[in-house]
Amino acid sequence: MARTFLLLGSGEFEPWTHDAESRVLADATGDGTVVILPTASATEGDVVFDRWAQMGLDHYAEVDLPAEVLPVKRREDAFREELATRVEAAALVYFSGGKPQHLADVLRDTPLLEAILRAMDRGAVWTGCSAGAMVVSRARDGARGSSWLFGLGLIPHASFGVHWDRAAKIPGLAWWMTSRLPDATWFVGIDERTAILGDGERWEVFGRGGVDVRGPTHRETFRAGSTFVTPG
Repeated sequence: MARTFLLLGSGEFEPWTHDAESRVLADATGDGTVVILPTASATEGDVVFDRWAQMGLDHYAEVDLPAEVLPVKRREDAFREELATRVEAAALVYFSGGKPQHLADVLRDTPLLEAILRAMDRGAVWTGCSAGAMVVSRARDGARGSSWLFGLGLIPHASFGVHWDRAAKIPGLAWWMTSRLPDATWFVGIDERTAILGDGERWEVFGRGGVDVRGPTHRETFRAGSTFVTPG
């Protein structure tokens, strides 16, 4: 079965996300629980980590969905088998925002990531906001100054930008990021409070903003209710 991803440009645990999450959970398999990993924020200290954790718990309590926080802050935590087993039955595994490189470094080649991917292969959904969305990108290859491409390569033919409407207002930033993509890589820039749901190739847009899709030969912007493809 194809893996499913819900990727947000910003705005995790806010009311606008319930529409997309309802769609996700209607089709996801597992026991209906949400496992929340604020791992990307761990470099900012326990207060920030705990704040994101509580926001997630409160968000799902509002709609009577069972949720738990996985205390994964450092790479060694991702090797703890008792934590890895806690994602196996989840319907949705949620990565909130923070530092994408820290999140990728914690997860890469660990029992926890392996357990998450097994869960996805039976129908669980990777939900990532900001850093949690960026890390599914094609991994960095060291070419053409692409040091910002620190993804896990879960979607190997695409890279994802977040807060894209804000980033596009910074002179030269959008060009700098997209010009350093490896050849034949799709770039998907997700605006704030905007989400895409899909299997890595076929996507649907949710939320208030747009999604800037740049392929090898063309560029197009899509808004809520639209669908688009990023073929591998």
